[in-house]
Amino acid sequence: MDTFEFAVDESLRPSVERKFTGTTPGDARISALSLPSGPFLTRLAVIVLRFYRRAAPRSLRNRCVFEPCCSHYSELAFRQQGFWRGLKLTGRRLIRCRAGNGSVDYSFIEEGGNP
Repeated sequence: MDTFEFAVDESLRPSVERKFTGTTPGDARISALSLPSGPFLTRLAVIVLRFYRRAAPRSLRNRCVFEPCCSHYSELAFRQQGFWRGLKLTGRRLIRCRAGNGSVDYSFIEEGGNP
């Protein structure tokens, strides 16, 4: 496996890493999770998000400035917080998602929870 090293501000790391490799370790861990077996709306939300990640143009998918990217964050929000709270958290995250505003953000994840 090839590795690379860049000296960039930590808030820029997710977007730089995603631009060069197409993903980040956090995104990859979330993508590897199996579909939830819980409530129908939560399962449907995860299916729609995964379809979006496959169907959206690469130029759109690799722009997120957060770790995990917005669609992966949204998937975790639905999985851990349920459909309605996950929808609210997703909306808040999308409002914050713009250049110069990025960072590592797992803010809603329950203590001890693993992405």
